[in-house]
Amino acid sequence: MQNASVAQMFDEIADCLEIAGENPFKIRAYRRAAEAVATFAEPIEDAAENGMLRSIEGLGEATAAKVQEFLATGKVRFLEKLREEYPPTLLELLRVPNLGPKRIAQLYRERGISSIELLKEALDADQLQGIAGFGPKTLSNLKSGLERLAEVSQRLPLSDALRLVGDIQSTLKRCDAIQELEVAGSLRRGADTVGDINLLAQTDDAAAVITFFTQMSLVLSIGECSHEAASVTVRPGVTVRLFCAPQSTFGAALLFATGSAAHLQGVRNRAAALDVELSPSGFKKGTVELAAQSESEVYAALEVPYIVPELREGRGEWEAAFEAVLPTLIETSDLLGDLHSHSTWSDGSVSIRQMALAMRERGYRYFAVTDHSKALAMANGLNAARLREQAIEIALVQQEFPDIKILRGIECDILRDGSLDLDDEILHELDIVVASVHSAFNLEEAAQTERMIKAISHPAVDIVAHPTGRILGGRPGYRVDVSALIEAARETHTALEINSSERLDLDDINARRARDRDVLLAIDSDAHSTRMLPNVALGVLTARRAWCSKRHVLNAKPVDELMAWLQRPQSQA
Repeated sequence: MQNASVAQMFDEIADCLEIAGENPFKIRAYRRAAEAVATFAEPIEDAAENGMLRSIEGLGEATAAKVQEFLATGKVRFLEKLREEYPPTLLELLRVPNLGPKRIAQLYRERGISSIELLKEALDADQLQGIAGFGPKTLSNLKSGLERLAEVSQRLPLSDALRLVGDIQSTLKRCDAIQELEVAGSLRRGADTVGDINLLAQTDDAAAVITFFTQMSLVLSIGECSHEAASVTVRPGVTVRLFCAPQSTFGAALLFATGSAAHLQGVRNRAAALDVELSPSGFKKGTVELAAQSESEVYAALEVPYIVPELREGRGEWEAAFEAVLPTLIETSDLLGDLHSHSTWSDGSVSIRQMALAMRERGYRYFAVTDHSKALAMANGLNAARLREQAIEIALVQQEFPDIKILRGIECDILRDGSLDLDDEILHELDIVVASVHSAFNLEEAAQTERMIKAISHPAVDIVAHPTGRILGGRPGYRVDVSALIEAARETHTALEINSSERLDLDDINARRARDRDVLLAIDSDAHSTRMLPNVALGVLTARRAWCSKRHVLNAKPVDELMAWLQRPQSQA
């Protein structure tokens, strides 16, 4: 099944065309083709063999021909020509803040800069002087952008870590000596970024497991090794540690391998209070060995309820366990809809109908179409006239999907002065308004906070999306007083978002603050394609780390309760 490879081919074409400054509609056509192939339920090669490629919504004559060419030869001549013109490392420059596709192409043409490293060297050597459009302020912003990128690139974002660990697990499952394999460390606790990856293997032959592990094709280099543990470096330069334990002590070993340090200090304190001895290699009271095959057995022996990994951060979980008030945490299955999604009306790669179909397949009862507003011209943002045109299409799709409510909405830009990008008249026509910042990230904290509170106070605003503006692995958040935003949201009965894309924004700390102040959270995908819809699982992990039950989450409400909430009275902050 080559669907993933074909989709990646189309995405790479779109990336190259974006740098080349091609027509946005042409770029979106390749994004749609990637989406169509990636979400096609059957092997794409079967559709090609049966002459059914053109029946796949999202594939046109040109893109279908490229699928055929790729399947027949393993490459596409059009992409090969683009690769000759634009080296792969050039695409990495898209991650640099303050550097768009047009400027990337300009730097490549005029200075031969084709990678982040070459850009840094050119800036350090003052080699960009004299390029049109690259004045002192632009160069200063680029240096700041590279510094911020370096800061956020030191740890692997959760989504990337999960993909990497999935590849590693698939490889290790071929080792016959492994009876059970578990992810451990901060990744198991659902942290938004990880410094390394930890795994625990249950085995009676640790030597065989360690040998298999260190000889994986993914391994770039081997670090420390012992009879029961080893560390290796894998692409893209991430350290992976594997620990081994027999079945009899697997639970104790998993508890210690998962952490955190603060939680394990609570484990030791509790064990000492009960006069028991607990370590990764076992659990006993005096000379009596206690059951330690599972973590549940260990917590039971410590005379507390099982504490899920997401709560093991030393943030009050032991006190809650002693008082039997640990929360019943939200599950992905508790989500009944998605309140932030995009379509081809702005910068999405799928139609409203395709999105409705995918939402229904996920079992949702509702979703909101929230395309960008006109200030985001590069994303083909909507003005009032186009929003009213879109309403006609939404109504037609709603007729086809009577079992899922489609909310007519907008992701409306918060302008520099805190006003909204669209007039009140059109905003009050909509079912839902999601407000967000996409510009002026460099405001001072007081000004940024005032700007956002003004938007939160607007009576049309229902949700503030990605409230701190961060992108994991790409951009730190802007300077803003999040506590003040939470208080404003509380006063105005406005929800704050846990954006489940590459942002995970709000983060778990701020989401916990919002939850504790009775501010509802919306766990949204911000999907620009149907491939992004499952990302809500990452947002749910963040909400679980924030101690959230489903009552704390707006889109865990049934549709009638949601619609009633959207008609709520709002006070001014």
